[in-house]
Amino acid sequence: MREKPVLPRWWSEPWWARLSLALIVVVSTSLTAWNLARGGDFSFYEASARSMSESWQALFFGAFDPGATVTLDKLSGFAVPQALSIRLFGPTTSALALPQLIEGVVTTLACAVVGLRWLGRAGGLVAAAAAAFTPIFVSMFGHPMEDGMLTMALAVALVWWQRAALTQRLWPLLLAGLFIGVGFQAKMMQAWFVLPALLVGTVLVGGASWGRRFVRAGILAAVAVVSSIAWILVIQLVPAASRPFVDGSTDNDVFAMVFGYNGIDRLVPNAVPGAVQAGGGMSGGPQGAYLKLLDPTYATQVGWLYPAAIAAIALGVWRWWPRRTTVAEAGASSPSGVDGTGRATFVVLTIWLLTAAGVLSVARMPHTAYLAAIGVQLALLTAFATTEALRLARSTRRVERAILPALIAVQGGWWILLAVAGRMPVVLSVPMCVLLVVGFGASMFVAAGRTIGRSVLAIAAAAALVAGPALFSAQVLDSSRDGSGGDASVGIRRDGHTGGVSAGSPDPAFAVSAPAVWGGSSALSGADAELLTAVLSAGGGTDGHPLFLTDTWNIAAPLIDATGREVLSDGGFSGQAQVFTSAQIRGLIDSGEVHLLVVKQSAPQNDPVRATAQSNACTEVRSWASGVGASDAGRGAAEAIAPSAPGRGSESAQSAESAHGAESAHGEDGTHTGGESAREGADAGGASAGPRGGYAAGDARDSGFTLYSCS
Repeated sequence: MREKPVLPRWWSEPWWARLSLALIVVVSTSLTAWNLARGGDFSFYEASARSMSESWQALFFGAFDPGATVTLDKLSGFAVPQALSIRLFGPTTSALALPQLIEGVVTTLACAVVGLRWLGRAGGLVAAAAAAFTPIFVSMFGHPMEDGMLTMALAVALVWWQRAALTQRLWPLLLAGLFIGVGFQAKMMQAWFVLPALLVGTVLVGGASWGRRFVRAGILAAVAVVSSIAWILVIQLVPAASRPFVDGSTDNDVFAMVFGYNGIDRLVPNAVPGAVQAGGGMSGGPQGAYLKLLDPTYATQVGWLYPAAIAAIALGVWRWWPRRTTVAEAGASSPSGVDGTGRATFVVLTIWLLTAAGVLSVARMPHTAYLAAIGVQLALLTAFATTEALRLARSTRRVERAILPALIAVQGGWWILLAVAGRMPVVLSVPMCVLLVVGFGASMFVAAGRTIGRSVLAIAAAAALVAGPALFSAQVLDSSRDGSGGDASVGIRRDGHTGGVSAGSPDPAFAVSAPAVWGGSSALSGADAELLTAVLSAGGGTDGHPLFLTDTWNIAAPLIDATGREVLSDGGFSGQAQVFTSAQIRGLIDSGEVHLLVVKQSAPQNDPVRATAQSNACTEVRSWASGVGASDAGRGAAEAIAPSAPGRGSESAQSAESAHGAESAHGEDGTHTGGESAREGADAGGASAGPRGGYAAGDARDSGFTLYSCS
């Protein structure tokens, strides 16, 4: 009978190792949470989270509005924890972002576990630190974004796959497939980036016949696919009259939304019938081409460890090349190595990295958080490069001893390039250079044949290989450098994105902001606040009916978010989804369900809401032009009908004072401003006019809007 391997566990490690891991988690979590109450999501998804917190039906279907008449334009798994957090703690900015903070901690711990079982405690600590301080992670996990749940789910899937490989048990493999399905609910087909790698790794792991290996790989694939599509199958089987209209589709088809609008159409536009136009192709990104991941805009967020990852791939190929490797050596890199598990883990991470990087390189990347798709792989490969270089530093061969200082030197040169391109503050770049010099000096000392303590060398080398991204990430202590829910990033942006600084203007000074961990809210803008006041005065929302019906989510979202009340909207996110026909709108008016319509002045002539509003049965109540000033009376109306919650009211003003200022996605009054609209429009693929005359998403205030009363 095969002896069950003893799996390394962090609680069994020495106290100093456990303390080191705890310190990494505490410091990284402190950075991530520093501005938690300042940066909410952009309004479309923030309104959905509020809606899902108000209605169990909206939660189940992933609806945009509390009444569940239309879904989001993507699967809503990422918003479920947000909605539950809001339901538990109240509708505050920090409650919305809290689930992502937890997902960041889990991701770091998952990398630590994989590193420990693959490379030992030193590798586990380096993996944890590399993941915890990757800039895109530090910003992303501090904002409510779907990428956080996806990243966590795939990292946990890797933990269970590794356990299955080490123990040859089936149940951890089932859990690995299940967590791929969880990731699919967060960001759909992007969760499958890891699947080819895990399938290859499952076949490579020894300890069983080839037939059994392929059977296990087939089981993993089946569980991953079934758990991925289970929810959308349920949605599709519910009669259309009993569920919300599926946004992202033109024919109420959830498969078209998932695999067309959010999937294949991003690479091959209009490939899936029934999906709204999603743009796509090889556009987007700073270069809009295959090398966009090397552009400083993206490389400063995720690419600090590129040289270490490349070195890891080279070292792994050298170590595990088939003609050089025995079965015993193949699994030697893992403390519990079993029949090549160490080699299989290396292959999994390499294939996963190349798959994700390849797709990101050729596809349109609407916002920076997409880069998180390669963060876990880079962290773990960096841990392998570090431990392997440290092992070779004790070699009797001079060329092998030279690998560690060469790695630190190349890594240091790359860091300096990124620090200059990313305008890293001097107060942070100087200690980075000091740690590089110390690490390089210690490694050269050993390469020259001198003796130095193993712990001293390991600490110096590890610090030299993770200090760059860690110190760059420390910029989030300045709230103006922390990105936003519209576009997660660390540092100064000069590419026209949210929080960007115009070209030619001087860099704002780096200054640590006061922490804002709990509270915050999104107040209504002047026009929206005045609209709410007018709607209430005209009798909108009485007896539990919707406040009004509008032709754009841009008008509905702020009011849903602020009040939690039902607002009907047509067009979906892209403006191309026909949620309501003219006959249905007329029916709602005749039944007394709604009698107020709000129409965007730039709406096309064939827009059903506009056509109904301009009929003889409707009269104009009031019009608003773009750029209307704030109205305290309107804000008071919002506060009067919204449920009380911690962090609202006076706390909103406090949040506004410390909000990201001129560079933030939030205005001084706490409202979302135009920066997020750029992300929203891009994430929809820059949708152009569709068959029903839909207008591009993200043009929230490019024109005014008009309130009509109908009878």
